Amino acid sequence: MSRMMPVLALSLILAASACAAPPEDVSAPASAAGADNVANLWNFGAAADGIRAASCDEGGAPMRGLLPVDLTVLALNDKQTEVLASRVPEGAKLAGAWELTSADPNFGGLSGLAAEDDATLLAITDAGGWVKLGLAGGAPSAATIGYMRGADGDFLSGKGANDAEGLAVRDGIALVSFERAFRIEAFAVGTCGAGAKAVEIAALPDAFDGTKIDSNAGPEALDLTPAGHLRFGFEAASDGVSPIGTVRSDAPAAWSGAVAANPDGFALVAMETVSLPGGGEREIYLYRAFDPLRGARSVLVWGPGVNDQITLSRPVLTDNFEGLTAQVLSSGTVRLWIVSDNNFTKAQRNLIYAFDITL
Repeated sequence: MSRMMPVLALSLILAASACAAPPEDVSAPASAAGADNVANLWNFGAAADGIRAASCDEGGAPMRGLLPVDLTVLALNDKQTEVLASRVPEGAKLAGAWELTSADPNFGGLSGLAAEDDATLLAITDAGGWVKLGLAGGAPSAATIGYMRGADGDFLSGKGANDAEGLAVRDGIALVSFERAFRIEAFAVGTCGAGAKAVEIAALPDAFDGTKIDSNAGPEALDLTPAGHLRFGFEAASDGVSPIGTVRSDAPAAWSGAVAANPDGFALVAMETVSLPGGGEREIYLYRAFDPLRGARSVLVWGPGVNDQITLSRPVLTDNFEGLTAQVLSSGTVRLWIVSDNNFTKAQRNLIYAFDITL
């Protein structure tokens, strides 16, 4: 989703104020999903086989893979890395930071991110695209690209249908939340690749607290919990609140009663729940803000303490970060990846940063 455009007329003001930009005060992470009856929640394990059967109809279009795309991976320079690393709190470290560029105009708009396995990240674009990023030595190294198909097997066409924002992946099934037409759909990309057809999981509410939600302020965040339940988070509803809901098995998707603990002036754009190697779970949240004076700002939160968050603001090299995913490494460390959406413009960047945290 586009929430920022550069304001060139203010460039001198921005330059003067950049070095003075303080870290944001950050609230605790969003509350849990609420008091839903677990027996009434949608469950991935119960739905997975049906999704694969409906998404990969053998009588439909032939299976199609994703196509290689030219990709340039440029690590931040020493000064940029030093400034970024200075924002990383005790108990965490910067694992890498890169800018991704391509001569292919189809590459960009990276709005959601998920770890398929230790060597592969899957991203979605807000033009209904799939972008698979291979990892080599912990860094992005190659990319392939394809486009999402509707339930009829045709490509999703037009912003009203293909504005993909939130992503979760498990056992070869990608779950995607969409703005404009608020919904969650599933694609069995692990079985039939980019030929996977959309399987509707749930239509999502279009109003909160009695007020209709703007079509461009919808379900940016999607979380498939370790137990297999789906949570969705809207960027903004009435009074700037970011409400969180759950998908039910016995009724339409609905608000859970929880709202994200947005830092002042920020909105929720991504969330994920991680199973920890030693037991237990941890919820992780990504918030963003933009204004012409301070530009793009992000806050990544993985706990309630001052050492459980990172604020990205000038003079850090930052942009419109929207996607978040977590990998639990063999050491037990959790690697958090975030990716920015350049809105398919040369004025913005596709940045991908990785942070290792110990929980």
